[in-house]
Amino acid sequence: MEFILNNKKYSIINHELFINYLMVDSYFRQRYSKYDYDIRFDFIEPILDKEKIEFKDILEGTEVLEQLIEKGEINFIPQGLRIDEHLNGNFMITYQDLEFKNVTVGEAIPFLITLNSLLTYKPIVTLTQIEEEMNNFLEKFRSYPKD
Repeated sequence: MEFILNNKKYSIINHELFINYLMVDSYFRQRYSKYDYDIRFDFIEPILDKEKIEFKDILEGTEVLEQLIEKGEINFIPQGLRIDEHLNGNFMITYQDLEFKNVTVGEAIPFLITLNSLLTYKPIVTLTQIEEEMNNFLEKFRSYPKD
């Protein structure tokens, strides 16, 4: 998948995007979030029901995700988002008054999925609460074992 943001072209392999959705779904489903949100991605449910996940399951989930993107039913890039690249290759992600610095390449897509999920959540989540949640998300993501 390719997308343009701030006149710069970005790309991500579609199955990597699906895996990022799995990670964000797990973040909310397993209650790693600071606040309690009922954020779930329905297209992921079939893979969660499996005892053992194989690569073909990821590819099948990816096909479903691709169809949802083509239909415009899924978009992980919030309107009004700005991404600037630091000299060190990391990103500064800005949305309205919120600013998140030094977001790494590996953190960027799940970060955007989480941010967009909170922005579209009903009832509305305040920007202050979103900021707290996004900082919590980055902290949890960065503390995950790298082994």
